[in-house]
Amino acid sequence: MNKEVSKEKIKLDQMMKVLFKLSKKVMVNLLNGLFNEDYDYNKVSLEYSNSEFIDDDFGRLYGDVFITIRTDNKSFSYHIEFQTLNDNSMAIRMFRYGFEKAVEQCGDDINTETILYYPKQLVIFLEENKNIRDELYFKLKLPDEQEIKFKVPVMKYWEYGAEDLKNKKMYALLPLQVFKSRKSIKSIYDNPNISHEEKARLINNEFKKLIVVIKNTIDIIGELYNSNEIIGSDLEKILRVLTNISEYLYKKYGDYSNVGKEVENMVTTLYNPVIKEEGIKEGIKEGTKKVAINMLKENMDIDLIVKLTGLTKEDVLILKQEILGQAN
Repeated sequence: MNKEVSKEKIKLDQMMKVLFKLSKKVMVNLLNGLFNEDYDYNKVSLEYSNSEFIDDDFGRLYGDVFITIRTDNKSFSYHIEFQTLNDNSMAIRMFRYGFEKAVEQCGDDINTETILYYPKQLVIFLEENKNIRDELYFKLKLPDEQEIKFKVPVMKYWEYGAEDLKNKKMYALLPLQVFKSRKSIKSIYDNPNISHEEKARLINNEFKKLIVVIKNTIDIIGELYNSNEIIGSDLEKILRVLTNISEYLYKKYGDYSNVGKEVENMVTTLYNPVIKEEGIKEGIKEGTKKVAINMLKENMDIDLIVKLTGLTKEDVLILKQEILGQAN
């Protein structure tokens, strides 16, 4: 892997880490959409688990995302990998990731009845490629002639528009819509048979199309925030990734500062009012806490404080402890 490809992978990996640390509601809805599940985010807990494994030769295996969903009496493990390019070794790598996770979850409790539980797995391919099938697989033939077909389903991201992602509640994947333009822009940029002037014209046309995609995506993200489908911190992270991918494209493939300015203006137009609104909410919350503190100092009944301020009983008790701590 050359330095440029490695650098791009690191950047994409970092973006995935941001997008897969959104609020619990958004993440549970995403898993529902990706794996055709039906979890109620109010009734489950969600945990991010280890994605780095050490093999027998002390080499390191790095997976992208491992998530565990816990219900009242069961737990379910999920593993998601992102790919930009087709990779013939991906099925084998998924087998290794899944096996290491199954062994890790088993812990030291190994006996003759041990059962290894594989996580549900999915590979998301971002860039269109006709050679990518609906599933990845390989066949494992054991010494006793038993043959096992190991397969992993694939999501062809390029087949999903922003409306599709919205309808399936896969909001975390919205900013990656911008990434779908990279292949066409790169193919123009790398073509040795096109003059510099013609490249500039063609790439500018691609960026005009990209602006339309970005505007549509930002409009949908705004709708989701206004309808309380995502919260302020989700919005900030989603817009940050969208901006970073856009920035990467127009900085890498020429001097298109006007395009960058358009994206910046669209993001700012959506996000600045949100910052103000979130700030007002935070201000109201802080003001309410001050009122509760004054009530506590007057030795008012805690249940009455909860009723008058709208704070939870737990919040009021924490404030009371803080007052007692200051007194000591």
